[in-house]
Amino acid sequence: MALGDSVLQVLEELPPATLFATLDVRPGGSTPAEQFLVRDFDADTQEYMDFKCRLQGYAGGGLNLRLFWSATSATADVCRWAAAVRRIADDAEDVDPSHTYVYTAVDATAPDVLGEVDYVTINLTSGANMDSWVEGELAIIRVTREAAHANDTMTGDAELWGIVGVES
Repeated sequence: MALGDSVLQVLEELPPATLFATLDVRPGGSTPAEQFLVRDFDADTQEYMDFKCRLQGYAGGGLNLRLFWSATSATADVCRWAAAVRRIADDAEDVDPSHTYVYTAVDATAPDVLGEVDYVTINLTSGANMDSWVEGELAIIRVTREAAHANDTMTGDAELWGIVGVES
């Protein structure tokens, strides 16, 4: 695998049972107009989106999780994104009980033009920061907007377009 290739295979989007980011469409300007599916993260309530993923071609370093996002109505201020990993190890992880997610966060400034997409990276270090996730295993990557955090000053929804992961 070439340097910079994605090692994160997103298998499925899984909205949690409650407090999930809602599905929305951001229309494009072409004729006919494109429809970009996004997940809206509220400015007043902390919401989540889960991604069932697998590591493929992963050599054991950290993971640079790249989020692609835009703002519904803001052209300034900061949106605070966070992500955490729940490893689903082979014949070793009971998914029935509660799991405590340990988040790593990053502050991202809203694009200065509505409709522009920002690319922000959350650096997950190998080991405990990634729940000791290894090559070939499944995991849940939970993404959230930390709306109540003092650093999150952006009004309106933050629209998550998707995620990719590159080994660091």
